[in-house]
Amino acid sequence: MQQYEKREGAGRRPAFFVYNNSMKDSYKKRVLILALFAGEIMLKAGAEIYRVEDTIVRICKACRVDYVECFATPTGITLSLDTVDDDTDMFTFIKRIHYTTIDLKKISLINQFSRVFTSTDLSVADGMERLKAINAEKDYPYVLRLFGAILIGAFMVQYYGGGGIDMLWSAVASGGAFLLSTAIEKLHFPGFIRIFMSSAACAFLVFTLSAAGLTHTVAPLLIAALTIFMPGVSITTAARDLLSGDMVSGITKFAEAIIIAVAIAGGGGVVAKIWWASGLGLSGRGSYAYTLPLFLLFGALSTVGFCILFHAPWKQIPLIALIGSAGMVSLEAGMRYGLGEIGSCFVGTCIVAILAEFASRAGRDATTVFILPGIIPFVPGALIYRTMDNVLKADYLGAAGEASKTFLTAGSIAAALIVVASLTRLTVAVINRVNHKEAS
Repeated sequence: MQQYEKREGAGRRPAFFVYNNSMKDSYKKRVLILALFAGEIMLKAGAEIYRVEDTIVRICKACRVDYVECFATPTGITLSLDTVDDDTDMFTFIKRIHYTTIDLKKISLINQFSRVFTSTDLSVADGMERLKAINAEKDYPYVLRLFGAILIGAFMVQYYGGGGIDMLWSAVASGGAFLLSTAIEKLHFPGFIRIFMSSAACAFLVFTLSAAGLTHTVAPLLIAALTIFMPGVSITTAARDLLSGDMVSGITKFAEAIIIAVAIAGGGGVVAKIWWASGLGLSGRGSYAYTLPLFLLFGALSTVGFCILFHAPWKQIPLIALIGSAGMVSLEAGMRYGLGEIGSCFVGTCIVAILAEFASRAGRDATTVFILPGIIPFVPGALIYRTMDNVLKADYLGAAGEASKTFLTAGSIAAALIVVASLTRLTVAVINRVNHKEAS
């Protein structure tokens, strides 16, 4: 036993025949705890369910565990381990996940850890130390995250037709919404209440600016400021989970996206209803147009803002910004050349997803790291706003039409992600088969 512990401490993983039965059970427990801890970090960081399960299984298989069964949902992980020996026990553990956030850096670090652990003889003890270090990774400073929210508000407003002065007010509104949201989050309010209250406060600020004559474009300001709450992450992870056959998680994430959209529209809608009932007027929509090269700049800077909010790895931010700007330009070009909102979102999402797949393989990082920040601008914020606007005006037929467009646009984003991911997997499988035949 002493001899083996020295080997493991030196970074070696032995085969099971080294152990007697009690030692095997002890080893399985440590492997289970290690794999479950990695899955917990990923799930809390907002990773897709299929990625969480795949990482857990890979870690266990690398430790020469014969039987591994993992079932993960957005709120928990169930893991069972066993060997082929009849005289050893099966171990099953359930881990409850109470909260999730978006932390792309932790997803990236766990992805790198999985590659190292499965391709080397890194010991279970050393692996646990590395996971503890990853879990202890701090988020970006609060001031920096506030700056990210300001960047998003300032440069997303241009896409919705806002003018130069609107950049300032949108930045103020987006920053204010972020400050209130984080303050409410510290009070442990449910996510729906947090987003509802933040959206209502943001709408009140924008309507006040309009009444004071400081802006003439309510819709672009409000939509851009609330972009930080848009359910782009839920839509993305739902689509990728559905592709992998995780129906429970996929449907749950789509339901989460709907709830977030309702919270955003409801918070802004309540304030708008009270405002209009008080006899206070509002100004109209934005009509400014910009050249496509400027949209490259707007897309890159707003994507950097999302990278900061989602704690993306620093070294990947320039590449993610390029992917986001390419998506923004393709979305705007599609709108200008007659593809419509749904078609433009589909084409733009395809471009982002394709570039993300290439970047993932070139940088040997998780695809999620490159997709999430670049996909948020495609979320139909303008359609959500118009749906709310029609409901408040009692134009329920128009609201139904805008709501159907909203769902179709969200569906086109999910469909594009699924199509690109499916084609990528098919292409990789064909290439691997060809290479295998040539090697044999």
